[in-house]
Amino acid sequence: MGDVRLDRITMTTDDKGGLVNLDDDESVKSKKECYKILTVISVVWIFTFTAYSGLQNLESSLNPGVGTYSLAALTGGGFLSCLLAPAILNYIGPKGALVTSWVCLCVFIGGNYYPKNYVLIPAAALEGLSTGIMWTAQGIYVADAAMHFSEITGEQFEVVLSRFFGIFCMAFQSTQIWGNLISSAVLQYGHKPPPQSNTSLVCGADECPKSMSIPALPETTIIYILISIYMGLTLIGLLITLFLLKPLKKNMDQESIGKLLLSTVKLLGTDVNMAFLVPFSFYTGLEQVVMYAEYTKSFVACRLGVEWVGYTMICFGVCNTIGSPLSGILTKYVGRGTLLFTAFLLNLGVLAGLQFWDLPEHPTINQTLVFFVFPGLWGLADSIWQTQSATLVGVAFKDQQEPAFANLRLWQALGFTVAYLYSIHLCEYIKLYIVASFATLAMVLVAVVEIRLRRQASSYNLQMKSPGY
Repeated sequence: MGDVRLDRITMTTDDKGGLVNLDDDESVKSKKECYKILTVISVVWIFTFTAYSGLQNLESSLNPGVGTYSLAALTGGGFLSCLLAPAILNYIGPKGALVTSWVCLCVFIGGNYYPKNYVLIPAAALEGLSTGIMWTAQGIYVADAAMHFSEITGEQFEVVLSRFFGIFCMAFQSTQIWGNLISSAVLQYGHKPPPQSNTSLVCGADECPKSMSIPALPETTIIYILISIYMGLTLIGLLITLFLLKPLKKNMDQESIGKLLLSTVKLLGTDVNMAFLVPFSFYTGLEQVVMYAEYTKSFVACRLGVEWVGYTMICFGVCNTIGSPLSGILTKYVGRGTLLFTAFLLNLGVLAGLQFWDLPEHPTINQTLVFFVFPGLWGLADSIWQTQSATLVGVAFKDQQEPAFANLRLWQALGFTVAYLYSIHLCEYIKLYIVASFATLAMVLVAVVEIRLRRQASSYNLQMKSPGY
């Protein structure tokens, strides 16, 4: 079977309907090809990010201090790699970028066998350097499949793109279920009771660096078993990428490396919409750290124990998995803006709840259930942020996808990095206020971008209807 091409938009179209001229058999085959690409990408993410998500949620609890710094190194490397993504993808292609990323992920997972500063942090930085090209490549694969599907069917590109990203995000966010289910099942067998009652620890919003909680850890053998399972899953994802994912090809342009490296920054400096979306992109990284590092360590592990981290985060994954395709479908009926505002309200509600939550010293069954409610609500909001941020970028920068998706992931990575760096230096209540402030700023600027896009669309429609066009 031939290579999938990024320059499909040059195919002949029907002047009346704007559809690609294909007979019924070719049309069905082409649509199946689009879904096949989306399916393979989704399956690859399920395997690789089951390992990544499970390990990420435990890093700050299993390796206090160095684990958080390793996550900062990982996301910091992602910030740098996003700048390089367009140039790298121009030469190795999206498939090559994914293969490279999974190899680097294996190195990071392997570093957890010996979690010393000089091992784990460099391994995390190496993985981080691959994340920019990985996420940019993923965005290109999904957006290209959606664009071709739109050309074949005549369905609005924005609707198709939202649906495709919803399907992908459903697969991606389900890894929170599988990764945490694996970690909880394995760690439950290796649980060691703490030397003293957890009730003596300062937990929740009142936790500060001087009162940082250090939960009891499982036996080393149990941790090694968990890491080995994650390593195996990543290797399966690597093999699927190598043998089942088609490479995307486009005509190699002759732009200089310097010009390609500057394309991401150039888009930021020359497009007002991209500049306005920086706080939004930053926030999509910031808000994830609330669950991955803050909630898991300061609330769950501190009060219930590290073996409960996976169980509570399964709730996050389930709600995220359900919300991802649902948000993609609802976009057609309620609009992207309504969904984003809903996510904003959910986040503010959870942040307020965490801020004023008086953690019980001896949780009853009903009180323990509350530990599952917060990640569930946050998961619903996150499903909207992730699907709609990708859709917004794909629609606003249809002709500049590589630098646009690179910018999205670049500022998202910076949000991750900043949040991880201040995580062990600030009191929990201060961090909650910071996230709430950025959520508000992001929503205001997203509203401005949405208004600008609607005005541009209205202007284009008027131009198309003018007699002299």
